[in-house]
Amino acid sequence: MLEIEAKIFEQNLPELVKNDLGKFVLVKEDRIIGIFAAIVDALSYGYEKYKDQPFFVRQVSLTQQPLDFTNNYHFS
Repeated sequence: MLEIEAKIFEQNLPELVKNDLGKFVLVKEDRIIGIFAAIVDALSYGYEKYKDQPFFVRQVSLTQQPLDFTNNYHFS
């Protein structure tokens, strides 16, 4: 699950590190949907747009750490 999205993120990582270090990237299928300053913005957008469908969010950093979220994350 989300292998395509992870691959798209990795393929674009060198450019993302140059231009968007510290920001959060939302990927759905084979495209980068958006780049956000805060994780809450990326997740809010993803949950609003894709509802129960999986999507990929990762922070652009020099060392990558996996982040896992479920669709029961609530926003006010």
